Amino acid sequence: MLVYKLQSVLMYAFVWGSIYLLISLGFSLICGVLRIFHLGYGVTFVLAAYGTWALMHELHLGLWPAIGVMFVVQIVFALLVFYKGIFQRYLEQEEILLTLSMLVFLAVTHMANYSYPVTAGVSIPTTIIDGTFKIGKVRLSYQMLFAALTGIGVTLAFVWMFLKTRVGLIIRAMSQDIQASRLMGADVSKMYFLAMALSVIPPTICVLMIAPFWSVDPLMGAPLLTTAMLVSILGGLGNLKGSIVASYLIGFIHAFISFFYVSRFMGFAALVITLLVMIFKRGGLYPGETIW
Repeated sequence: MLVYKLQSVLMYAFVWGSIYLLISLGFSLICGVLRIFHLGYGVTFVLAAYGTWALMHELHLGLWPAIGVMFVVQIVFALLVFYKGIFQRYLEQEEILLTLSMLVFLAVTHMANYSYPVTAGVSIPTTIIDGTFKIGKVRLSYQMLFAALTGIGVTLAFVWMFLKTRVGLIIRAMSQDIQASRLMGADVSKMYFLAMALSVIPPTICVLMIAPFWSVDPLMGAPLLTTAMLVSILGGLGNLKGSIVASYLIGFIHAFISFFYVSRFMGFAALVITLLVMIFKRGGLYPGETIW
């Protein structure tokens, strides 16, 4: 039994940690570049699930066309509603910015609940590989493993962009010193637009990957937003390297508590660990004024 529990903890720490990467990457990007604690970030998860469902069942689009349109909708919504509508106007009035962002999130959540309540049975048929497999004594679904590998792949793509491309270098420079970046000729407004557009990609992919084995309901944005916030705070707000480490640390905490105690305690345990880290290491695991 002990061997089974240890194997399960290691396996699910890897899987959940990789999925938490997808959940938190966009939030960390916005924190790192725009220096905004985006309380409306949960909208992305709700729109991804219910927007795709609406496009398929109301407009009768196929799965892949619906996903393609949904990515466009997500980007347009992030740019027009959040960036142009809120962030640009109230960047110097943080309390208004945070309040409006949260209200938008709540409005979209309630609209999804009104249009498609839990009884509607919303589901997204994005299963890539059906069935399960066994490693040692632990059985895992192929879809869950695929979601984890997707999380790693998307993360590596973002890391490569930040380290190897001109756009990534400009974004990193902006995260360190926005005024110096302007003096060096960086198009800050354009980079802000790009950062907002990029921020919706990981969470949208995440919802599509986890939908076959995750509970899809109108209130799903709140716990996913909480996870994104927890990862970013523990890792160091806006630091992508810290988010990677924190994702797997929280994944390990969740897995360990689930298999050695009770699963309903895992969220509280992760919060306590994060609080202790913040008390003894101000700013999180990787504090700093840079995204990498």
